[in-house]
Amino acid sequence: FLTRMAQNSLKIRLQGLECHFTWKLDYNRSKLQSLRESMIDICNSEVVQCSWTGYLYNFLAYLHHALGSTEDALQCLKRAEEAIRQSSPNDVELSLVVHYGNLAWVHYHQGELTESQTYVEKVGRLLRDNPSPCPGVVWGERAWTLNKFDVSKKAAALYCFRMALKEDPENKVLRCGYAMAFNKSVENKDITPKLRSEMLKQLRIAKELNPEDLYISVMYLQRLAESGQVEEAHKLAKEVIEKPLDSFGGFGILLYFFRDYVSHDSSIDLARRTLERHPNSQETEYISIKKVCTQLHDHQY
Repeated sequence: FLTRMAQNSLKIRLQGLECHFTWKLDYNRSKLQSLRESMIDICNSEVVQCSWTGYLYNFLAYLHHALGSTEDALQCLKRAEEAIRQSSPNDVELSLVVHYGNLAWVHYHQGELTESQTYVEKVGRLLRDNPSPCPGVVWGERAWTLNKFDVSKKAAALYCFRMALKEDPENKVLRCGYAMAFNKSVENKDITPKLRSEMLKQLRIAKELNPEDLYISVMYLQRLAESGQVEEAHKLAKEVIEKPLDSFGGFGILLYFFRDYVSHDSSIDLARRTLERHPNSQETEYISIKKVCTQLHDHQY
């Protein structure tokens, strides 16, 4: 049992934590539901990357809780800790800062104040010897999370990625995340030649670090084509479609590239062949490919 003073102190300490509950992620219910469906789709995919699986489950836990599913939230938090311990053996303690913060808030909302205080104190111990009140790994998770929202949060995501990269400039996941966020942060009509050049540079770095990432590759070839390097983009596109497809992330961009820079028919043909090879996929991106295929066909006539 906590005294009234202790409860007030707990609430103040909770508000000072770095976690999903303090990152001002509030959105309307339909947007949160849409995000939850997308995160569940990724969780159900066989290719979830271990490097950010903990981020994924932490975020999904927050979405479950925000939508009233506390038990699902606690289950996701359990999976998040398992993933974090598996993927961050050398930095596991600081990687748990956001996770423990989320647990503290969930228990607080459940009225389990003693449990909440326990996790708040765990975070305090983890950060006690850290020179920064917000470690790079925390900036990274915050950036990854904000990047899942629309353009209104892209500026904040970019800032968080930069802060994270200051501490860990060679981190492949952060580099790729920054490149994607940077390229989505400005509407196409507002991109200057100088900005497009910097976007290409960041995507080139990310692609070199992670050549198998489909999303990075198609964003890169799209920017190449927009900057007038169509032949090089076309060559890269041919290489991309020859590789085995284990995720549909970014595939819609590839279809539009073929439509705009090769031919309408080639785009429709690629979409159809992809759908035929993966007839049972339930990924959200796969469903969107079906829609793109229909749109391409309708606009052909």
